[in-house]
Formats: sequence, C-alpha cells, structure tokens
Amino acid sequence: MTSYKLYKTLLCFYFILFLSFLSSCGYQSLLNENSKKFGIKSFNIQGNKRLAQILKNNLVSSKNKSNNLILDIDARKSRSIVHKNSTGKITEYNLKISFDLTATESESRKKILSKIFTLDSNYKTSDLYLDTLNREKKLINELTETIATQILTNLSLAYGKK
Repeated sequence: MTSYKLYKTLLCFYFILFLSFLSSCGYQSLLNENSKKFGIKSFNIQGNKRLAQILKNNLVSSKNKSNNLILDIDARKSRSIVHKNSTGKITEYNLKISFDLTATESESRKKILSKIFTLDSNYKTSDLYLDTLNREKKLINELTETIATQILTNLSLAYGKK
C-alpha cells in the first residue's frame, strides 16, 4: 500500500512540475492584438475583386498603429476538372486560389513583404448546380481565411525581426 501512495505522490509532483514549466516558458501567440506592430491603411485590389474583398474582410485590423501598411493584392481563382465518371459527367473539381501580395509602409514606401500565397483543394459536385456553387463558395471562404492567417503571421514575423 505504501508503494501506491508513493506512486501517487510522485505523479502529483511531476504534474505540478510540468505545469510550472509550461506556465513559465513565455509562450505568446503571434496573432494576438497586442503583438501586432502594424495596421493596414489601404488596399489596392487587382484581379478577382470578389476574392480580394473576402481576403480584405479577413484582414481588417485596427488603424491606430504607428506602422501603417498599404497592401497591393492581385487575386486569382482557377477551377479545373479532377474527375469524370464513365458517362462523362464531372464528379469532382479542383479549386486553386492565389494572392500575389505586396506590403509597403505608407510613409517610407519601404517594401516589407512580397509573396505569393496559394492554396488549392478539391470538392465534389452535386446533382443540383446550386449545391455545387455553394460548396465552391464555402471552400473559397475557408481557403481565403487560411491565407489571411498566413499573411498576418508573415507580417508579424517581418515586424518581429525589426
């Protein structure tokens, strides 16, 4: 019975020790509002306007920061056929979205970030064309939200190096 108590005591000790190491490691998220050292002043949109507007809505941030950025966005979307059944009916599409982004400081005109962000994914067709369009719209929103997170992370890292 004493070995069981010793085992429980050691287990409790290691758990408390683990929690103390975890709480004192100094981890901070890159995307929290306090760590952002930039604001987005304006957007220059080219290409697919609807796609760029969805990205813009996901990137909206506070404008009271000292480092205001101008984002030049060239948005592109392409849809290709992935699979057809034996009768020639399309059963699956591939959707690829791409954003060519250039971020410059509004006052010094210094280029902070220039990168192409691209994601693609497949989606199945439906018997109703409207359902297929809804699946495509949902996928566009998901991919754009993922790219917006990647853009914010890259901008935070670019300002973190300063």
